[in-house]
Amino acid sequence: MARILQVTDPHLGVNDQYRLAGVNTLHTFKMVLDAVAKEDYEIVLATGDIASEASTRAYANFFDMVSNMGAPVYWLPGNHDLLGSISKVPNATEFIRAIDIENWRILMLDSVIEHNPNGRLGSAELEILKQLLQENTQEHVLVCLHHQPVDVGSAWLDNQKIEDADEFLEIVENEPNVRGVLWGHVHQEFSTMRNGRLFFSTPSTCIQFKANSDDFALDDLFPGYRMIELKPDGRIESEVTRVPIEDYGVDVDCAGY
Repeated sequence: MARILQVTDPHLGVNDQYRLAGVNTLHTFKMVLDAVAKEDYEIVLATGDIASEASTRAYANFFDMVSNMGAPVYWLPGNHDLLGSISKVPNATEFIRAIDIENWRILMLDSVIEHNPNGRLGSAELEILKQLLQENTQEHVLVCLHHQPVDVGSAWLDNQKIEDADEFLEIVENEPNVRGVLWGHVHQEFSTMRNGRLFFSTPSTCIQFKANSDDFALDDLFPGYRMIELKPDGRIESEVTRVPIEDYGVDVDCAGY
């Protein structure tokens, strides 16, 4: 069995005082990392929106903070990230596409349209997915990306799911080794079974979007993380943990960001 920690959407800022909807995102990320210190995990998956404004200061802070987690940290970009900015940070790690652990392969995809909140894989990324699946020597596969490939029930967010969701789903649902699809972006806990595969997302380490909202809306739920167990027989078991923060200070009346 492989134990995986997922953290997502920290939205770190241009300086240590940066706030998003009233929340100091650096502080909440630190609090989440402090909380996961009690967990037992073999690798960490960070599923995008590392920074809010793609600043090198934000990326330097992120890679510095996760370097002390005691396990390899693998990341993928979100719609607020720029790979070019990340590459300028001396302590940044490489964007790794495939991670083999136990009898599982974890695939990391890039669903970003630069300077656009919507997602798209595109023909090149879909070909990368096909190739990685063809090269797979493991029994089971977990596919990770930033944007959701299925509706989560919030109209404004579902307008931002990957534009080529049908093509993506055709690939993963015709590959028997794919057991699950995991993402960030939606700042909320979500899970559904589809054709025998688990599709799921995780709360942000900063602000939370209110579930089942037609328009942008924030919730006062605390930040969180997800622990995932990849079982030898292909089952996926996971649990979300919220991290209470005394001075959280989220502005639920914020109209956007």
